[in-house]
Amino acid sequence: MPLTLRQRFLNLPNYITMGRFVAVPLLMLVMIFMKDRSPRYPTLNMELSYISAGIFILAMLSDIVDGYYARKYNIVSTFGQFFDPLADKLLFLVAMIFMVQLGRIPAWIVCIFLSREVIVTALRGVAIDEGVVIAASNWGKYKSALVSITTIGLLIHYPLFGIHWRMMAWLLIWPALIFSIASGVEYTVGFIQALRNKKP
Repeated sequence: MPLTLRQRFLNLPNYITMGRFVAVPLLMLVMIFMKDRSPRYPTLNMELSYISAGIFILAMLSDIVDGYYARKYNIVSTFGQFFDPLADKLLFLVAMIFMVQLGRIPAWIVCIFLSREVIVTALRGVAIDEGVVIAASNWGKYKSALVSITTIGLLIHYPLFGIHWRMMAWLLIWPALIFSIASGVEYTVGFIQALRNKKP
C-alpha cells in the first residue's frame, strides 16, 4: 500500500533529519567564538571545542537512528533520500570551513571535500528525478566513517581521555581524502552507467 503524502513527509525520520539542519546554525554559533590563536581564553576555547564536537556527534548519531527507523518501518521517501545526506554534508562542511579560519585544516583540503560533495549531491538529485537507483558502495561507507571521525578529532582538537585528538585526526585525514575522491569517482561512474542502462 503506497504511503500517503502525510506519511511521506511528516514522519519521525524526516523530523530527525530536519533536526540536523537545526544543528548547523547551532554549531556555527559555537564555532564563531572559538579562537585558537588567542592566548587570552584557553580554557573557554577548549570547552567550546568540546561542545562543538558534542553537537556534531549527536547529529551523526541521529543520522544512524533515522536511517534505522526508516528502513525498519519502510518509511523511505524522496524527501528523505535527498535531504538526509544533504543535512550530513552541510554539517560536516560547515565544521570544516570554520576550522580553516582556526588554522586546524588547510583550505585546499576543504575545497576538495566541498567539490566532491557538491558533485555527488547534484548527481544524486538528478538520479532521484530520473528514478535511477545507485546503490551505496563500500567506498562511500568507509569515506563517511573516516570523514566523521576526522571531523570529530579536529573539533575536539585538545587532548581528552588520554587521546591526542588533533594527531589522530591528521592521521585519518589522508585516507579520508583518498576515500572521498575515490567514492566520488565511483558514484559518478555508477551514475553514468545507470543512465545508460535505463530503459527509454
